[in-house]
Amino acid sequence: MSPRRVPARLPRSLAVAGAVLAVCAGPFAPSAQADGGETVVGELVQAWPETSPEGQHAGESHEEPLTFVEGEDGTSVRVPTAAVGDLEPGSTVEVTVGAPQTDEAVADGYEPARQVLGAELVAAAPAAAPVPAGSVTNQVTVVMVVPHGGTPDGTSLDSVVSAVNDPVARFWSEQTGGAVTVGVTQAQDWIRTAAGCADPTALWDEAAARVGFQPGPGRHLLLYVSSQPGDLPGCSYGLAQVGSSAASGGRLYVRDDLPALIAHELGHNLGLGHSSGLQCDGTVEGTVEGPGACRTAAYRDFYDVMGVSWDRVGSLTAAQADRLGVLPAAATQTAGPGTTTVTLAPLGSGGGTRAVRLTDAAGTAYWLEYRAPVGRDEWLGTDNRYRLDSGVLLHRVGALPDTSLLLDGSPSPRAGWEADLQAALRPGVPVSVGGGELTVTVDAVTAAGATVTVVGGAPAAGAVATAPAPAPDVLPGAAATAPATAPAPVTAAAPGTAAGTAAVPAPTSTPVPASAPAAPSAGPVPAVPAEAAAPAEAAASEPAGPSWTTPALAAGSVLGIGGTALAARRLPLLRRR
Repeated sequence: MSPRRVPARLPRSLAVAGAVLAVCAGPFAPSAQADGGETVVGELVQAWPETSPEGQHAGESHEEPLTFVEGEDGTSVRVPTAAVGDLEPGSTVEVTVGAPQTDEAVADGYEPARQVLGAELVAAAPAAAPVPAGSVTNQVTVVMVVPHGGTPDGTSLDSVVSAVNDPVARFWSEQTGGAVTVGVTQAQDWIRTAAGCADPTALWDEAAARVGFQPGPGRHLLLYVSSQPGDLPGCSYGLAQVGSSAASGGRLYVRDDLPALIAHELGHNLGLGHSSGLQCDGTVEGTVEGPGACRTAAYRDFYDVMGVSWDRVGSLTAAQADRLGVLPAAATQTAGPGTTTVTLAPLGSGGGTRAVRLTDAAGTAYWLEYRAPVGRDEWLGTDNRYRLDSGVLLHRVGALPDTSLLLDGSPSPRAGWEADLQAALRPGVPVSVGGGELTVTVDAVTAAGATVTVVGGAPAAGAVATAPAPAPDVLPGAAATAPATAPAPVTAAAPGTAAGTAAVPAPTSTPVPASAPAAPSAGPVPAVPAEAAAPAEAAASEPAGPSWTTPALAAGSVLGIGGTALAARRLPLLRRR
């Protein structure tokens, strides 16, 4: 019996920027049609090209992800993302494609997308199989790659492996209560590939074949792509396949060994989108037009690893942790229809109530959390160069590609958006959200925590008024848990050099440490002033305080990734070298 075919709804305009990546899952059989089109069958997968931290601040970003249909033989066809928006990534699809189209991705060096004349679902995305019991849940194969046209840079295999096995593994174990354990199980020093970044599926497939990588539950192929030269066609700062759950596995590449970047891209493999900022003209929320005009600024959440990638590997927001399925019930409270008062413990403390969920009548969810210089957020008191607030933050659960939106609790007029990185709710100032259905007031911020009151119904007197909040316009451009024992020693694959290319250094074998150090317990909660502290430029060691804990990991959903740039004005570099 043939699989049921479900036609995809095609948008009026098929010309879009960006794309999505595909994974091998079905025969790739182009066939000519009477109308001049070709039919291709393969699997649909999503990924988002990332810009560097410096580029994000300079106003650079990709407006949409990249989309490909890829067959078992690795051949792929790029298609406009919006044209297949009703088809689930990871599913097997049949797409009739027409003439090539020029879009923003072509200018970045990617191959042209093909016009979509028709699209149908052949088979739904398979459910992720469970990871074998007793193993590292997320096994990473690291390959150092010089793509076509590149040269090796000075990054060592050991530095990439160490980043994954120490800060990255420690972060994900800590944030998920040990439900996600990351470790390098195979590593390959520099190889040259015939493929370049313009066709990322071909690049991943060639590297996988060279080292014998086999995809599967919880298996990740991480390419370190040489950063030299910096302007290789199609080479983004990072690129990651979007997973359907923490057990999906996936492919990714980075051009920097920055732990925050690697952890960020792995987050996409796990199924998370970006943590971005929602800014409205003088209001916390607003409409897309008129005096309350809003924008979504991609990556603008500096507190969260899924926001800007810099030298802090920031704790997951409550919205992201909930989406991933690692937000324990004991750490949360849901605000009722009347008046709810809660004392929040700091997010980094690893104990107590650390998040409050609010939901308006339309089903839009909001989360309150308290950020204080404790545990992983310790840098707020030691290296707060951007003058970020300690205090209570309000996030709204977002749709793709920005799955967590940080609302500005002390909103600026539009003219001040670029310089305004202070987002905490101000004590004693009622703020209404959800079109006035919910009012939030921070009653007090003390050493014991932050007390907040949520009132359902009409806005409280004196509340910062907001209008109903449809999807905003997107600006163009841009309890302590010991980490799990690491896997068996890394096995280095045999070196290989593509025909006609120069030789590269022989691979080295990099052992994985027997275990990572346990995270220290958090100390007493310090008193936190209502206003942000002045930045401290002294470098701080990577804090390892606990965050979310949970006994089991729930499957996430397939998520898009990306958004717009932070600002058109360049701010100080996010990473000191």
